[in-house]
Amino acid sequence: MSSILIVDDSPAVLKIVRLALSSQGHEIIICQTGESALETLKANPNIVLGIFDFNMPGLAGVDLIRETKKIKTNSKFRILVLSSESKSEIISKALLEGADGWFIKPFKNEELIKKVSELVDPDVAN
Repeated sequence: MSSILIVDDSPAVLKIVRLALSSQGHEIIICQTGESALETLKANPNIVLGIFDFNMPGLAGVDLIRETKKIKTNSKFRILVLSSESKSEIISKALLEGADGWFIKPFKNEELIKKVSELVDPDVAN
C-alpha cells in the first residue's frame, strides 16, 4: 500500500489514525511536530500522503503546508488536514496553499479511510 505521514501533537489522535490506516495495509510514519515532519519528508521520498493537524505548537497550519510543498514537488503527493477548526476562511486558505482535503475532528474512521483511499489511489477509489 502507501507510505503515509501523520503529524499531530495529540498522542491519542496519532494512535487512532495510525490504527485505522495501518489496518488497511498502509505504512504509517508519525511525527508530533511540524519541524520533525519536514525532516521526515526529506528523508523518506516514498511518502505519498501527509495527514497534518492544523493547530499545533511550532510549525503548523498554512506554514507547514507551504514548507511541505517546497520539499514534495511531486504532483502526486497529497496533504489532508485533520483539525477541529471549521471556519470556512481558514479551510479555504489551506486548500489554496496546497492542501488536498480537510477533515474535521472528531471523525469516523470509515470516512477517513475512504478519503485516504481517494487521495492515494484515485483510480481505485472511483
